[in-house]
Amino acid sequence: TIMSICQASEGILQTHVKWEEFEENLTKALNTTARFGPNKSVIDIGEGNGYASRCGLIQCDWEGEGAEKLPKRVVLKMGSCMALVALSQSTGEARIFKGATPEVWKMIEHNIKEAHNIECDTYDFVEQFGEGKHAIPKRYYARHFTDENVLTGQICMEFVENGRMMNFGEKYNIDQLKQIARALGKLQADSMKYEIVSEALKTKDVFGDFARDTTLEKFCSMYTSLRIVDASLTDAIDAMEALLPEYYGSTVPSTLHKQLGFAPVIVNGDMRTENILVDNDSGDIRALIDWQSTHLGIGVEDLLRISFFAQSADDRRASSDVLIEELYTAFISNLGSLPVPYSLEQLKEFYDILFPHCALFFATALKIVMPGMKPEEEDGEEKKRKYEVVVDKASGVLEDIVTYHKKNNKSKHSVNWKYPAA
Repeated sequence: TIMSICQASEGILQTHVKWEEFEENLTKALNTTARFGPNKSVIDIGEGNGYASRCGLIQCDWEGEGAEKLPKRVVLKMGSCMALVALSQSTGEARIFKGATPEVWKMIEHNIKEAHNIECDTYDFVEQFGEGKHAIPKRYYARHFTDENVLTGQICMEFVENGRMMNFGEKYNIDQLKQIARALGKLQADSMKYEIVSEALKTKDVFGDFARDTTLEKFCSMYTSLRIVDASLTDAIDAMEALLPEYYGSTVPSTLHKQLGFAPVIVNGDMRTENILVDNDSGDIRALIDWQSTHLGIGVEDLLRISFFAQSADDRRASSDVLIEELYTAFISNLGSLPVPYSLEQLKEFYDILFPHCALFFATALKIVMPGMKPEEEDGEEKKRKYEVVVDKASGVLEDIVTYHKKNNKSKHSVNWKYPAA
């Protein structure tokens, strides 16, 4: 039988990555003769948060010369379908991919490998900006998937001590969102100073890819089926349902810069709450993680996505201008000698144009995450409170799709929604 990343193996966290190979890669990267001790261990820290990889927190238990100077714990992220395989075998509403054919699994495997390689390419690119300058974890080493390496794509990076993921069920305050906006603006400015050599980053079209793998009928049902997830979303879905065919196959977020003639910046593409680490004590932003959807585009795309995930509907509506300004100020103050590519007013216009496209992309996540967050009668107050927060965020975004659609009908920019990406 041909081995694949859709099958469990005897490596770390059921992957094909063996301890010996990992140790060899890491000791080489750290340039050390020290070795892992008998108390080395791994725990799964990705469970339920990401479906394109296995993510392990490794306790190294170093022994030998210079052991005390080495990182005690590191994160090892391995491209794997195991999380999706588990999901396909689960019971209940959250079960997806049940009855998936071998062809479908082949496509999933291809997409996961592509996503892993995009993340490797992103780290290659941002490493040029200088260590410790940005809120991105330090990478120790990475291995792409290739024709020769079909099973063990991996990235090893620093573990952010005393950090935790942001949570979709919490409301975050304006100061935290401003920190994120500044981190994004600063990073986007640096991304304009270096040439991108990765073909994948240059041609990636997260939005067009999504449409290519989805029929119109399935696209529409992703949203209309949210009525079953939560009946309180019905009015908002009724109002936007008629617009769905117009947005199907849109490539706008990945192509707007080309259409309007602006130099692009690097965009994370999946800036949701669970992909940002905050400090356990202060709540300050520590790291932007998960760069598997990186592409070129306009920086407010990431700002839109995190505001959908992190802010209550009222807070998001009230603070959008302030946050765009915060991002823009950080962006231009970090450009150095580069010319300023667009004005603040233009960036606000881009925000409006991108809003419904990014909002629809956000809404595709709801069907996956909401059922698991929905409380039963016997669940505690905490779970109920978090779910109420999520419903408020979701209905606000769905309502605003219509609001911004109408606003954009009056826009002076003529934008082709099906503009070819690559």
